[in-house]
Amino acid sequence: MPVDLTELFFSFLKVLFEIAGVLYLIFSVVVIRQIHIMQKSLVTSFSKQLKLIGFIHIGLAILVLLFFIVSL
Repeated sequence: MPVDLTELFFSFLKVLFEIAGVLYLIFSVVVIRQIHIMQKSLVTSFSKQLKLIGFIHIGLAILVLLFFIVSL
């Protein structure tokens, strides 16, 4: 039974995209943690908006990972 190199390549590429999605999700969690630490030491009027942007970022990272898992 011959191995289809195209299918093997695309399977490998899918795994790479999924790994990149997981790394991006980890990065967004680190950003949320950094925002939390920053808010403890420096309180500004922009703190709540920054926290909201961080949570939107982590939500988008989750959506990107789900996209990679489902569609590729």
